Amino acid sequence: MNSAVAIRNRWPVPGPAVRREYMKLPRDLAALAHSFGITLPPQLQRDAAVLAFCIECADRLLDAIPETGGRGKFSIDVLSRLRAERISNADITPELIGWLARLKDVAERHHVHAEFCEIIRELLRNSEQMRLTQSGARFVDCAVKEGRLMVDLLLLILADVSTPSFANFMHRLAGPANLADKLRDARRDFQRGEIAVRPFKIPFALRAALAGDLPILDAHRGHEP
Repeated sequence: MNSAVAIRNRWPVPGPAVRREYMKLPRDLAALAHSFGITLPPQLQRDAAVLAFCIECADRLLDAIPETGGRGKFSIDVLSRLRAERISNADITPELIGWLARLKDVAERHHVHAEFCEIIRELLRNSEQMRLTQSGARFVDCAVKEGRLMVDLLLLILADVSTPSFANFMHRLAGPANLADKLRDARRDFQRGEIAVRPFKIPFALRAALAGDLPILDAHRGHEP
């Protein structure tokens, strides 16, 4: 067994810096899929875990970069790593290099490498917009979009076992679930300088969206029947 296959067959082991909420995602995904009659093979569970831990690591490192220009270079270099291009950037840590290498392998095995790179490019662009906006409505829009994009990546991995009902549920859940996480962390993230929008603006924007005064949530319902 060569080293690439050995790594692929090994359960991803996140480091001590990984945020706690990400640790349970692989187990929760398997349980959720089972409720739709889908049994995730061990390899797919490992692939989904690699995606989750890679996203967590990249997001955590982005949070630590205060300058817009530095984050922009980081985003370019993340995509370069996924394309196996040589880069030199101290912000791309050995931890992230390892996750990106495994994610590249996942995408290539599932024959979705080009789609992965495009979605991740959009994720990084959307993330920067969410960090810089001072508009509650724009923040909500970006948070919903981020959730949808992450689910798009996951469903590319699960394409061979997914069902229309599971995919539809995941698309409908993704935006609100991600937005709930952002709302929970908004005060802390604002205090740390990780977002520019004042936290009190977000609930007002969300209430307006739910009341139909803003087309924020409806704009992301293209996957619904």
